Amino acid sequence: MAAPTISVFAEENLRDPIDIRMDIIHPEPVAVVFFPAAAVVRTRAQHGEAIRGIQEHLLGVPIQEELTALRFRVDIAEAEKASLRARIKTTEAIEKITRNRKRQARIKIEHKLAVVQEFQLQDREDFRKLKELETKCCMPGGTLACWGGTPPDI
Repeated sequence: MAAPTISVFAEENLRDPIDIRMDIIHPEPVAVVFFPAAAVVRTRAQHGEAIRGIQEHLLGVPIQEELTALRFRVDIAEAEKASLRARIKTTEAIEKITRNRKRQARIKIEHKLAVVQEFQLQDREDFRKLKELETKCCMPGGTLACWGGTPPDI
């Protein structure tokens, strides 16, 4: 079967539109050809290998080696990512424990401070009572003169 012919006439000016016309005829196949599946798969694999060989030749880098190296780098990156995630989770857990312990320590310190302040108030009150007793019971010369042997009620 002959391929259709396209006649193109161009004048000196190449920017002029070109009118192309053709008749397309769809011929009926003369014979049906069957290829065994194994042959098609084998041919496709051979063509794939040939294309890879051409790419390797053009790029100057063996593609399979490059793919292996890239896969290795991806595996390393994924391992690092998993390691970093584990470290982040560990750090978050440590921070949570630290926050809880700080809160517990702060509550304990605040409680102890409240107890100390209460004792301090009690000590001030006792000291004030002692001063009152001293002024009521002591003479100007420094001797204790209590009436009837018992100190007066304050």
